Amino acid sequence: GDGRAINLFVMVHNDQRWAWQLKGAGPTPYSRNGDGFAVLRSSIREHLCSEAMHHLGVPTTRSLSLSLSGEQVLRDMLYDGHAAHEKGAIVCRVAPSFIRFGNFELAAAQGNTDLLKQLTDYTIKTFYSQITTTGKEAYLQFFKEVTDRTLDMIIHWQRVGFVHGVMNTDNMSILGLTIDYGPYGWLEPYDHGWTPNTTDRQNKRYRYGAQPEIGLWNLLQLANALYELIEDGPALEKILNSYKEIG
Repeated sequence: GDGRAINLFVMVHNDQRWAWQLKGAGPTPYSRNGDGFAVLRSSIREHLCSEAMHHLGVPTTRSLSLSLSGEQVLRDMLYDGHAAHEKGAIVCRVAPSFIRFGNFELAAAQGNTDLLKQLTDYTIKTFYSQITTTGKEAYLQFFKEVTDRTLDMIIHWQRVGFVHGVMNTDNMSILGLTIDYGPYGWLEPYDHGWTPNTTDRQNKRYRYGAQPEIGLWNLLQLANALYELIEDGPALEKILNSYKEIG
C-alpha cells in the first residue's frame, strides 16, 4: 500500500494515553508503490467522520488536526483513467494505540514467536491491565476482550448505518476502535448490500450487511496468530462462537 501512516510519539495527559500519528505526510519505509501522500478531499472526510463518530458514541480513533501539506498530489478520483492533481493534506490522528490485528499476524507469519509474545504481553500490560492472570489464561482472556470490543464496535456501526468499506485485518484496531476512514459511507435508504468501496462493488465483501460476518473472519485470523501462544483450538473456537451467538 501507500504506507503513509507515521507514528510520532506517545504522551500521557490526565492519565489518558495518546499516540500521535500523521497520515499523508509522504512515503515511509513501508511504502510500496504509493506516494504516501493524502489529498485534501479525503483528509476532510477522515477528519469530519472520526469526530462525528465520536459524538455519536461509536468507538473510534480521533482527528486532532487537519492542514494543507503544500504538495500537489496526483489522484484518479473516479478510477476512470483521468488522474488530476489535487491539494495535499495531512491529518494528525490520535488514539490510545494504533496497534492492529495485522501486527500480530505479521509476527506469527514470520514464525517469530518471541516477537508475538512480546507484542501481546505489551498490549495486555498497557491496554488490558484488568487481566491479572498469566500464560495461556491471560492470552485467552485477552482474545475474549478483543472479541467483545470488536463486536461492540460493529454493532454501533450497524446502529448508525456506517459502512467502513475496507475491513481487512490491518484496519482492525486491537482496542476495538474504528480506524482508517478510507472509502467509508453512510446508508441513505436501508440497503443490506450497499458498499461505498468502488473496488468492491462486484463481490461486495465489505457491504453493510456483511460487516458482522467480516468482523468474525478477522477475529479468526487473529485467533490463528495467537494460537502459537495458546495452543488450544477449542478454547479459541468457544470465544468465536460467543461472538456469533451475541451478534
